[in-house]
Amino acid sequence: MLDTRRHLKKFFDEFYKNSLQNSFILFFLSLIVALAIAYIPTYSLSSAGVTTLFILLFAAGLWISEAIPAFAVSLLVISLEIILLGFSDFDFASGSKEWEYYLSPWSSPLIFLFLAGFIMASAASKTKLDLWLAKKVLFFVGGRPKNIVTGLIAITFTLSMFISNTATAAMMMTVLTPLLLHIKPSNPFSKAMLLSVVVGANLGGMATIIGTPPNAIAVGILGMSAPSFIGWMGYALIPAIVVVMILRFVILRLYPSNEPFINLTSIKDVNHFDDSTKEFTKVPAIPSWKKNITILIFMITILMWLTGPLHNIPTTVISFIPIIGFTLFGILDADDMCNIRWDVIILIVGGLSLGLAVSKTGLDIWFATLVNVENMELFLLILVFAFVVVIISNFMSNTAAANIMLPIVLAVAATLSETGSVYAVIAVALTASFAMSLPVSTPPNAIIFSSKKVTTKDFLIIGLISAFVGPLVVTSWFYILSLF
Repeated sequence: MLDTRRHLKKFFDEFYKNSLQNSFILFFLSLIVALAIAYIPTYSLSSAGVTTLFILLFAAGLWISEAIPAFAVSLLVISLEIILLGFSDFDFASGSKEWEYYLSPWSSPLIFLFLAGFIMASAASKTKLDLWLAKKVLFFVGGRPKNIVTGLIAITFTLSMFISNTATAAMMMTVLTPLLLHIKPSNPFSKAMLLSVVVGANLGGMATIIGTPPNAIAVGILGMSAPSFIGWMGYALIPAIVVVMILRFVILRLYPSNEPFINLTSIKDVNHFDDSTKEFTKVPAIPSWKKNITILIFMITILMWLTGPLHNIPTTVISFIPIIGFTLFGILDADDMCNIRWDVIILIVGGLSLGLAVSKTGLDIWFATLVNVENMELFLLILVFAFVVVIISNFMSNTAAANIMLPIVLAVAATLSETGSVYAVIAVALTASFAMSLPVSTPPNAIIFSSKKVTTKDFLIIGLISAFVGPLVVTSWFYILSLF
């Protein structure tokens, strides 16, 4: 026993040491490459522009290599901006307030909007409202395989509009786990159910500003030109639904059920599956009044967001309804607030701050001069950038990809028209959600892959179709909008 423990300790020590060494190597390699590209050639840029180019390249290298956590890259970006751009000639005793400019995204109204989304997700999870809703929908659609796939996609898509796709996928796994145990191993329909969750979770977030971080980054970059909450849905909901319907058809074709009916009674009264003991357990009952209060706050908040043009109350102000309401009624406490995905919020803030630097130093205009758009149609430009973002988002965080690409998209498209730049930024941000070709492409993919019932090949088939069809559908939809 002692020998086994020693071997295990040695293995983990070596693994940690090698991981640490790799992180150092990737970190300094990213630094050296960024310094070389930014400072060795001569560019028609100001010194501040060259410095911003270095920061952008360094951040891109770290986000791609994952040498340090993504949120830490954002903090590093802000630190470098303050030190290298916030003080002229490094005169820290000058009393300059220029450095505060790069911290302004922390007070962005968008951050409170996204915070409200995380709080709503936490309340739905704690009161089991999401689980209750999922079960109700599944029992409503019945046991026909085609209807089950439709129901799974619909409920996952809808929840992902207002709750993080990671939380939605994790919750749906809780619903599906007992069901999967009752499906014959020879029935490929188990893959259909799991991939339905992947599709719904990844694409549902497209439809709202708070659905996924790239949407929030796009809104932050557009500033005053950004659409309202319901305005974003007008841009995003139709293409998201079209692609979902296409992928639903593909899933049913690739993984048809060899049973005419699936027994749904196995998910009754089961709230948790312990993977270590392989047993079902029930979580403590949630008082019905808490669930009712949660539903009421959800309905009021979403209704107020959707009717913004009627009452003109800022979307951010409405965001304080769930922030205050759930804590006022004791549905969420201090521990719940600590568990909110602050790392995602930091990642968004870092992206917004990087966008400010790119714009302020003229780097965006310089990027625009690199692309010859004189004879290029706007929608061809959108399509090219859309495919680029989909490709890189399959290999890195789609939030990091949006942080890198959207300021460039805005700069290049702005040379064509102001409306065109708005279309381009929103369209490219939306296409980041189509990246789902690998188990590691998105958190929902990783969660579903952990079931061990789907393979990398399954993700690749769905992901390649999504990556090809998605940008075409989004670009076509924005072309149609431009005609009116």
